Amino acid sequence: MDGGNDQSYCKDCHLAVTVVVDHATGDTICTDCGLVLEERYVDETSEWRTFSDSTGGEDRDPNRVGGCSDPFLTHAELGTVVTSATKRQSSATSLPRVHLDMGRESWSHENSLVVAFRAISDMAEQLHLVATIRDHAKEIFKRLEEAKLCPRGRNRDATYAACLHTACRKEGKPRTYAELATVVRDARADATKKKKEIGRVAKIISEQLEEKAGHVMGIGVVRAADYMGRFGSLLGMGKAEVLTAQRAALRLDEQLDVRRNPESIAAAIIYMMARCSGAKTSARDVSAVTNVAEVTIKEACKELTKHAELLFSQE
Repeated sequence: MDGGNDQSYCKDCHLAVTVVVDHATGDTICTDCGLVLEERYVDETSEWRTFSDSTGGEDRDPNRVGGCSDPFLTHAELGTVVTSATKRQSSATSLPRVHLDMGRESWSHENSLVVAFRAISDMAEQLHLVATIRDHAKEIFKRLEEAKLCPRGRNRDATYAACLHTACRKEGKPRTYAELATVVRDARADATKKKKEIGRVAKIISEQLEEKAGHVMGIGVVRAADYMGRFGSLLGMGKAEVLTAQRAALRLDEQLDVRRNPESIAAAIIYMMARCSGAKTSARDVSAVTNVAEVTIKEACKELTKHAELLFSQE
């Protein structure tokens, strides 16, 4: 965890405070009260250099200096190739482009991984996931490919999303299928079909890949409390409110048998708290953040209301 002189406004302290960045989770944390002020993606990529002219434009060609730096790309025989001189340069001062050339035997496999890793990185950035989750998802995809369990097809975004889903659960930062479906680029599929496909691949990872690995993946059970910190932060809840919501979710898991998925329970508890406190947070607001339908939130709320005293007691 790195400190520094960076300051940010804390809504709990009501003033500008010094913050620290936890690189393990990507969180920006208030040093006075401990509130997570921002969840952000941690950029740990290497520096880039360009061998094209410095004017930029379409011909600007950043090239990583040296050999392959991705720890998951270990099979390639690396070399340097200069493109044909007949290729049009943007100016007379431009240098020939320098490219990475892999050994023929490993090209197909490595190229497939390069494409997959780039897509996983893009998805992780869109979802503001930290580097540890991104890299874990790459590892899962590589193992899935090597075990020949990777579903075939032209669009593999659902597979990449499923790897991120598993990595998020493993790191204790679960994301819903609905959230992951927003980064799946498939114009032919609606949100429901995307979620179904992500779930199908996630099941393959959980059951078949874990079984082949001797159950070493250790994918944890997702609980409603796991979503409270992020959902609460996105809805502007204070630290005390988030802790109350987490406590209520844990009591529900321990003492009640509610047959609903964790994100629906989390959304319902947050909405119940908003109604009790007189906050202006509507079911629509909660739905927009949690991706749980308004009708589902209200139905779950109605089911949990009779247990309100147990869930929110101060004991």
